[in-house]
Amino acid sequence: MTMAEYGPAPFRWWQVRQLRRAGRRAAGIVRAMPSVQLALRGLLAGTGALALLLAAGGRRVDPSLLVLLAVPALLAAVVRPAGAGPAVVLGAAATAWIVGYGVVAAPLGSTLVLAATLYLHHLTAALLAAVPPTAAVDPEVLARWAAHSVLVLGVTGLLALAVGAMGRPGPAVPLELAGIAVAVALAAVPVLLARRG
Repeated sequence: MTMAEYGPAPFRWWQVRQLRRAGRRAAGIVRAMPSVQLALRGLLAGTGALALLLAAGGRRVDPSLLVLLAVPALLAAVVRPAGAGPAVVLGAAATAWIVGYGVVAAPLGSTLVLAATLYLHHLTAALLAAVPPTAAVDPEVLARWAAHSVLVLGVTGLLALAVGAMGRPGPAVPLELAGIAVAVALAAVPVLLARRG
């Protein structure tokens, strides 16, 4: 037997050993995580996956390309929320949504669900990025995070109902930009008031 015949086997065993070690380390970290941390990471994974599924529903988006690009970023976001993973998921979902619908008006309900999902994904990633993986989340911090989420999503939902009641005008870029500016301003007021209180 020559060395060339023996060459690949040790390399494969080395890879298996490295994967086992990495798996044991990951399992140890997961076992050491408090249940709130696990729940928040589950929420991060769920909101990211839902956003990608919704974004892939457009007319001109290849779902396999979105999966290839964004699913590794979603896994990276769950493992390391302080990294670039959450931003890549947000960017991929937003880009797929824009490409999918172009200048055609997207369905209001789906748009609202996507916006809420992306918001929760971003807010959850920000919270997890500030807390070490094995640390308990302070109940006061968690309560403020939940109150902030409910406040922003509630105001956004009320604005969406108002827009839906007024009917949908034809596409106009200045009107859309003005609407976005008004919605952001109206959503910012209660958030700023809640921070002062």
